[in-house]
Amino acid sequence: MKKRIFLAGLAMVTVIGLTGCGSKSVDVNVQELADALKSGVTYKDDLSTIDLDTAQMIFNFKDADITEAAFYESTGATAEEIVVIKCAEEADAGVIEDSLKARVEEQKESFTDYVPAELEKLNAAVISRQGNCAVLSVSDEPDKARAIIDSYLK
Repeated sequence: MKKRIFLAGLAMVTVIGLTGCGSKSVDVNVQELADALKSGVTYKDDLSTIDLDTAQMIFNFKDADITEAAFYESTGATAEEIVVIKCAEEADAGVIEDSLKARVEEQKESFTDYVPAELEKLNAAVISRQGNCAVLSVSDEPDKARAIIDSYLK
């Protein structure tokens, strides 16, 4: 009987311990990360900021609850862009991640005939999600971009 009680208690402690691991909220300075990508990675195009309403139209973020965001878009001559988004919940960041993946695929279709050289950037696009944050970087330096993103999304 004591063994059963001990095992039941052990199982409860394990379950309680694991529930804390499932959801992770990331406390990142969104604008600082976007600026670090902009200054730490070389871009061929001039990147300009866009607001969330414009980004909603470009990226089709659906109903994700975005709490903070920073966007840098190219002139359209290249596929280069930076997107850093913090959401209310981890599930919202998953929706954003899917939208970022869809955006990269749409850009591949657009640039195939327009500027085929941009496909290399798009094929190496960095899309990263950690907890409630999602990030996209399209550049000629994906390794540098990933290192910067990883340093912020710990």
